[in-house]
Amino acid sequence: MFYLNKYQSLSVSQKAAIWYIACNILQKGIAFLVVPIYVRLLTTSEYGRYTIFQSWCGIIAIFATLNLHCGVYTKAMVDYADDRDRYTSSMQVLSSLITILLFLVYLLASSWWESRLEMDNVTILLMFLYFLTFPSFSFWSVRQRVENKYKMMVLLTLSLSVVTPAISLYLLFYTDLRVNAVIWGYLLSQICFGAFFYVFQMIKGRCFYHRQYWIHALHFNIPLLPHYLSLVVLSQIDRILIGNFCGKDKAGIYGLGAQIAMVISIFFSGINSSFVPWIYEKFKSKDFESVKLQTKRLCIVAGVIVLSYMLIVPEIVQIMGTSEYREAIWVVPAISLSVYVTFCYGLYACVEFYYNETTYVMIATTSGACLSIALNLVLLPIFGYISAGYTSLLCYTFFMLMHYLFQQKISNKTLDGISVFDNRFIWSSCFVLFVLMLLCLLTYTASLIRYTLIIISLGLMFVYKDKIVSTLKVSK
Repeated sequence: MFYLNKYQSLSVSQKAAIWYIACNILQKGIAFLVVPIYVRLLTTSEYGRYTIFQSWCGIIAIFATLNLHCGVYTKAMVDYADDRDRYTSSMQVLSSLITILLFLVYLLASSWWESRLEMDNVTILLMFLYFLTFPSFSFWSVRQRVENKYKMMVLLTLSLSVVTPAISLYLLFYTDLRVNAVIWGYLLSQICFGAFFYVFQMIKGRCFYHRQYWIHALHFNIPLLPHYLSLVVLSQIDRILIGNFCGKDKAGIYGLGAQIAMVISIFFSGINSSFVPWIYEKFKSKDFESVKLQTKRLCIVAGVIVLSYMLIVPEIVQIMGTSEYREAIWVVPAISLSVYVTFCYGLYACVEFYYNETTYVMIATTSGACLSIALNLVLLPIFGYISAGYTSLLCYTFFMLMHYLFQQKISNKTLDGISVFDNRFIWSSCFVLFVLMLLCLLTYTASLIRYTLIIISLGLMFVYKDKIVSTLKVSK
C-alpha cells in the first residue's frame, strides 16, 4: 500500500517514465526469451541469415525513411504543438516518397541487389512495405511519449512484441519456409501494425504536402544521416562482414553471443532514463561535485554487474543455445564490456548534448564506424569471427576517447577548465574491467575457480547492498 500510494502521488510524466522503462525491459525480455526457440529450430547457418537480415534492414531503413521519426519529429511535436495531426500526416507522405524512390532504385537492378543482400525478391518486397508503413507506428509512439499518453502506447508495444514472434513461430512450425518464416513473420506483423496507424493518421491529419514542414524536416535530418548510419554500422556491420568472410553459421554464433551480451544494456537503459535528467539539473546548477560522486558510484555498480555477468557466460550460452553455439562464450565478454564503455562515453556525450555541441557527436560516431569497418576487413580474414567482438570493444573505446576529448574541449571553453567527471576513475574502471575480462576468459575452462569467484562476487554484492541501492536511487 505504501508503494501504491507513492505511485498514485506521482505526476503524469513520472508515471509515464516508469511505464516506459518497464515497457522497454519487458519488450527486450520477450525478444530475448524467444531466442532459445529460434536457435533450436534453425541451423546455425539459418540463424546467421536471420541476424544478417536484421543488420541489412537496419542499415537500409536509414536511407529508406531518413529516420524522420527520430530527432526532428520529437522537436516538431513541441515547435508545431498546435498542428501535430497535419505535421504527422505530411511526414508520413514524405517518408513514403523516399521509400518509393529507393524501391525504384532497387527495381533498376533487382537481381544485383538480391545477390548482394542475399535475399529473395519476396523478402525484399516485404522489407520495403515495412519501410513504407512502420514509421507510422513510430510517429504515433513518439507523440504518445510527448503527450504522456503512456497506457495505450505501452499496451500496443507489448502486444506487438508478443504478436511478432507468435507469427514467426506459427510459420516456422506449419510451413517449410525455415529462416524466411522468422523473417516474414517479423515483417508481416510490423507491416500490419504500421498500416493501421498509417491510415489512421492520414485520415486524422489530411495533409499530403506541406512545403515548410518538408523543408524543415529534410534540413534537420539529412545532416544527421552520417550519425544515424554510423550508430547502426557500429552495432551491425560485423555480422554482415562475418557472413561474407567466415560463413553464415559463424554469423549465427556471433549473433547469439551479441544478443546475450546486450541483455545487460537493459539495466543501463534504466539508469540513463533517470540519471540523464538528474545530471542535466546538476549541470544547470553547476553542482559538478555531486556529478563526480554519483558517476563514480554508478560506475562501480555497473562494473560489478558486468563482471558478474561475465562470470556466468558459459551457463547463459548453454541455456540460450545448443552445443553448436558453445564458441559464443569467447565473444560475449568483449561485447559485454563494450556495453560498459558505451555507458561511460554516454556520460561525456551528456556534456556535448547539454551545451548543444552535437557536431562533436557526429564526428565521434562517424570516426568509430569507419574504424569498425576497416578493422573488421583486416582482422576477420586473419583471426576469424571471434575477433569481431574485440574489434567492437576497441572501436567503442576509441569512440569513448573521442567523446572524452570533445568533452574536455567544451569544459575548457565553457566551464573554465572545470572537470565535470572524475576522468581518472572512469578510465581506470575500464582498464580494471578489461583485465578482469581476460581473467574471466581463463576461468571458462576452470569451472571450480569460476564458481569460487561467483560466490565471492555475490558475497560482496550482499555486503554492500545498501550502498548499491542508495546509488540506484539517484533520481526519484
